[in-house]
Amino acid sequence: MLSYPHINPVGFHIGPLPIHWYGLLEIISFVVGTLWLIRRGRRREWQWTKDEVLDLEYYLSIGAIVGGRVGYVLWYDLPYYLGHAIQIFEVWDGGMSFHGGLIGVILGCWVYGRKHSRSTMAILDFVAPAAPIGLGLGRLANFINDQLFGRVSHLPWAIVFPAGGPQPRQPSQIYEFLLEGVLLLVILILYGRKPRPTGAVGSLFVLCYGLFRFLVEYTRQPDIQLGFVLGHLDMGQVLSIPMILIGPALLYWAYRGGFEAHYPQAREGTRP
Repeated sequence: MLSYPHINPVGFHIGPLPIHWYGLLEIISFVVGTLWLIRRGRRREWQWTKDEVLDLEYYLSIGAIVGGRVGYVLWYDLPYYLGHAIQIFEVWDGGMSFHGGLIGVILGCWVYGRKHSRSTMAILDFVAPAAPIGLGLGRLANFINDQLFGRVSHLPWAIVFPAGGPQPRQPSQIYEFLLEGVLLLVILILYGRKPRPTGAVGSLFVLCYGLFRFLVEYTRQPDIQLGFVLGHLDMGQVLSIPMILIGPALLYWAYRGGFEAHYPQAREGTRP
């Protein structure tokens, strides 16, 4: 059993303004991801300018925030928000859903693609490898904030989280950091070293994230307001099942040239 390191959630202060690690890590992930996309966009197979990347980031940010919040409200705490509708807009108090954010990002890619005559799937191929950066740092922020910890466990590396009571628990945030962040990033980079059909990289992201999230949820404490929602499955697992099913179908369609047939301008092989 390990002791929680008691990391101060406030990284530093700018005058009287506290800067929390959660927000700081989110900003770092956004900056690093943006710089990476700008650099990668210069490659011949992508041909994205700096201004185009920054414009795309605007659409992705709006989609992620709106989709993440709406997804959380609908799937995780709808009865509460029906009685407190004004709090739906108070995103600074937390409550975001990755699955809702993903839908928002896809819609953002679609809107951007319509505006600039680019393939939605090719855009997803372009941005997907950068997503694990934000996912991984976000899970580290959850660990620092003493939130989203795992179920009670007596494994040697179990941790007593202050907010989780006196019993040791699985450090599920660290598992997610390693799987959704580090491993997923490595998989997408290695897979993308060779040109791939349009839609393949984005489809692989959908499959791998869904699978990793489904597995890690077995170690994570279910949301207190929901508990288990389908047998022994929690909401995170239920929402990940479509990703596990759709991911292989999208990969198959990509290798059949289905996305390239719909978007002839995206016939170049894609890679991160």
